Amino acid sequence: MADKILLRILVAARPGIQKGILKMQDVVSEYFKQTGGKTIDPGDRAIIENEFIEFAPSNVTTPDVFKGFLNEGEIVNKPSVRPGKINYPAMEEKLGVKLRGNETFDELLEIEKGGQGIGSMIPKEYYGYNRSPSGEYTKIPSPVYMDDIGASERPLNKSVDNIKNWSQRDDYAKFIRKMRGKDFENPTIKKIVKDSGGDVAEGKRAATSVARAAEMVADTAKKQEVLSELDEMKLDKGPRWWKGDDKYDNIEGPMGRDTRGDMTESIVTTVNNGVMDDIDILVGEEKSNDVFRWISQKRKDFKNDPDGFVQFVKEELESEGIKYDMTFWENYVDEVMQLTTPEVPVFADGGLV
Repeated sequence: MADKILLRILVAARPGIQKGILKMQDVVSEYFKQTGGKTIDPGDRAIIENEFIEFAPSNVTTPDVFKGFLNEGEIVNKPSVRPGKINYPAMEEKLGVKLRGNETFDELLEIEKGGQGIGSMIPKEYYGYNRSPSGEYTKIPSPVYMDDIGASERPLNKSVDNIKNWSQRDDYAKFIRKMRGKDFENPTIKKIVKDSGGDVAEGKRAATSVARAAEMVADTAKKQEVLSELDEMKLDKGPRWWKGDDKYDNIEGPMGRDTRGDMTESIVTTVNNGVMDDIDILVGEEKSNDVFRWISQKRKDFKNDPDGFVQFVKEELESEGIKYDMTFWENYVDEVMQLTTPEVPVFADGGLV
């Protein structure tokens, strides 16, 4: 925890460091204040020194930078690690991931940011020890695997090399950084990690669903349910099911309906029911029933025109002063119509049939 606190302090302090108004002693004092500690280990010392070397103004000389940097009562007049050098083994242990060995300080901050909270979501497992739900480690009573047998005979070793699930945590930390790069928010990331149980493959499938929902503007539970059903059908069904047979002689029409008219009417029904469910929640069933009484009467006029029905509903809701985003339903209808529109046949030489 202390190392993460230090990194966050440095992120907050960077503007002051760049302006030359904060000294190393300020960072150290804040670190002691937040952690309750009185000493700083060499790895943390190197991180702080490197931050000042990289970002302190050019008119601040190296001796000035390090003057006053202390562990309580101890003044350090020179850097404990060669300026600019990062203690990568120490950082690996602190971050719980395998490093290349040439990461910049900014990259380490990003790794910490990307892995923020991963300790609670995917706790460290160590060879030779079981971890209780409360986070306590006890020796495995009768270990089976050689790595566990040897480790259980020694005191708990919390170095990165002894983390049993370091690869899983490292893979997930990288995946989290990718999600952040795609503007996934922290609550969404945490939910994906939690729901996937630490399985990266499952997490990627969940993230794809989240990204797909964002792309389609599926911003309600109902919209996401309809989108999920559409995506499942896209995986399960082939082109002939979507487009139907040319003359409906051998198989059913598009989307398993008898005719294209039946298919478009079913899309209109899906849109109508989906919007109604959302409006029930948004304004209450009484108001929703009043609005959809008129919409339901006019629905049959659009049974062959799903696009027109979406625009009709959009206008009706706006006229009633109901703020509801119809973008998803526009996207939904557009995608289904593309999937169900048959290709235009052409002669081999390119002319139309």
